Amino acid sequence: MEYDFDKVYDRRNTNSLKWDFAAESHHAEDELPLWVADMDFRSPKPVVRAVKEAAEQGFFGYTKEKYEDKKIVCGWLERRHGYAYDPGDLVFAPGVVFALTQAVRALTVPGDAVMISEPVYYPFASLVRDNDRTLVRNVLQHDDKGHYFIDFDCFEKQIKDNDVKVYILCSPHNPVGRVWKRDELEKIGDICLSHGVTVFSDEIHADFVYEDNKHIPFASISPEFEMGSLTFTSPSKTFNIAGLQIAEVIAHDEKIRKAVKRAIYSTGYAEIPVTGLAAMKAAYTECDGWVDALVSYIYDNIIFMEKYLSEKCPVLHMTHPEGTYLPWVDCSGLGLDRNALEDLIRNKAKLWLDAGFIFGESGSFFQRFNAACPAATWKEALNRLAAAVNHI
Repeated sequence: MEYDFDKVYDRRNTNSLKWDFAAESHHAEDELPLWVADMDFRSPKPVVRAVKEAAEQGFFGYTKEKYEDKKIVCGWLERRHGYAYDPGDLVFAPGVVFALTQAVRALTVPGDAVMISEPVYYPFASLVRDNDRTLVRNVLQHDDKGHYFIDFDCFEKQIKDNDVKVYILCSPHNPVGRVWKRDELEKIGDICLSHGVTVFSDEIHADFVYEDNKHIPFASISPEFEMGSLTFTSPSKTFNIAGLQIAEVIAHDEKIRKAVKRAIYSTGYAEIPVTGLAAMKAAYTECDGWVDALVSYIYDNIIFMEKYLSEKCPVLHMTHPEGTYLPWVDCSGLGLDRNALEDLIRNKAKLWLDAGFIFGESGSFFQRFNAACPAATWKEALNRLAAAVNHI
């Protein structure tokens, strides 16, 4: 079946966070938005159909999942990533950040240390600080080709020195695009296990993996890792349905699972929307081919960008992504300070990107792009970038 990812849709005036709130976010209306991880592709037809059918019933009351719905989630994860989770270990939530927040509240107390590896998805730091936990920043290292890695000696020392209780693993890693290898995950797990650290593995980008890289679910590595971790996932990124508010937490340890479920229910926000449930079921049972085509299309965009920058903006260096649809670009070669770089991107290139410093200080001279858009939009963005860079 053919899929039309080339079609450009006008998403303005739809209350789109990405497209409709430039002024409120202190951006100009003519900045092309390639920031938040929201794709500019319509969700697959089976998902749209399922949402329409749910709406046509005309009932939008309280909704709860059934055991069969949990089996559908686990079926997708096993089919796509090779690990058979137990449906009984799964708890639904309105979103991954929401679920992470409740898990932090459930398994730690104010003052406890929670570690993240920066530069990383910025809500991690916010949810730790906003809940009065102590944030420990483990800084990822990178070589001269932009390949990121963990300094495990530093990693373990920070855990011991700060008595870390939870480590939030981003896998695949946003924004540096790493798909962690088995030996890296084993090292993370062994260190955390030996120091009593619970691993929260955010695997929301697991479906976006390229070339010979393979996403390995953290819980799949050993029974001990499965018991000492929670997995967070959602169809929201893969199928562009973040607005339908549905995500999953998987915890094999019954005590941990009950604590997290109790924390979620304590918010009074535990039921999932009828449209979200309908979309999730269609997505995970009818859309394998669409996802395969989507990932291939985005990969073409990424490779196009890599070649474009090397030919027309060699002063910029893109980290070759192993996963996610969020290219990470080193702009330090421009010799600009943070304010001048922002001025270049926003006022000269007329692009709305995620500035690297929001992911952590080590990202200060980087910019994160969103390649999940039609090729025409992507080329327009890169042309704007090249014109601005070459002007200086």
